[in-house]
Amino acid sequence: MGSERGSVELANVTKRYGDVVAVDSLNLEIKSGEFLSLLGPSGCGKTTTLRMLAGFEQPDEGFVRISGEYVQGVPPYKRDVNTVFQHYALFPHMSVSENVAYGLRQKGVSKDEIGTKVVEALDMVQMSKMATRKPRQLSGGQQQRVAVARALVNRPSILLLDEPLGALDRKLREEMQIELKLLQSRLGITFVFVTHDQEEAMSMSDRIAIMLNGHVEQLGDPETVYERPASAFVAGFVGRNNFWRGVATENGARANDGTMFVA
Repeated sequence: MGSERGSVELANVTKRYGDVVAVDSLNLEIKSGEFLSLLGPSGCGKTTTLRMLAGFEQPDEGFVRISGEYVQGVPPYKRDVNTVFQHYALFPHMSVSENVAYGLRQKGVSKDEIGTKVVEALDMVQMSKMATRKPRQLSGGQQQRVAVARALVNRPSILLLDEPLGALDRKLREEMQIELKLLQSRLGITFVFVTHDQEEAMSMSDRIAIMLNGHVEQLGDPETVYERPASAFVAGFVGRNNFWRGVATENGARANDGTMFVA
């Protein structure tokens, strides 16, 4: 893995909570500028993996590199990474623009620069006209846009999204999927997106890492994962549910019920 800005490498990463192994010798490389989804059932390790990228958790074994730099022990605020959570954690007493500006103010950015960056960030997510509103005056989708703008205002090399669409209804979720993908393509920022929703991952991702029991079961583009699943688990999880037990033959395979499949 090179040192290109926005690239990620996790090598033999293990994370334990007591006797529970949440992530087990995980190896994963994420390309700069790609939209990669971590897809899997609850408890598969996808959110723990995201939290280690963000710096909220540290690996017990292995290492993480971001943009070619080892980040072991580097706190979240010193990483070129921002996170959007399912519950957007907007400050209820602040306006939209104040929420977006908060991180910049904490870093001591000048007032003029804050104003410019906030306007740019709100323009990106089409929320400029609502800059003075409070979070309680916004819909779920609008709150999600504000959370994304706040995360992108510093133009991080990587944006981590932990099931950010989970609280939205189906129609709005589908609209936001399109908006997020268009935004990522326009900005060229690496997006790492955690979800348990197969359709969500399939529709948005350049590649999908399907996780099970703390490791990657299969990594590939959506078409490959769907058409050529690497295991019965992957096949079942992404929706290809026709399984036969049988034996390989010289010309293909024979199912236990006698059905022949020709290679």
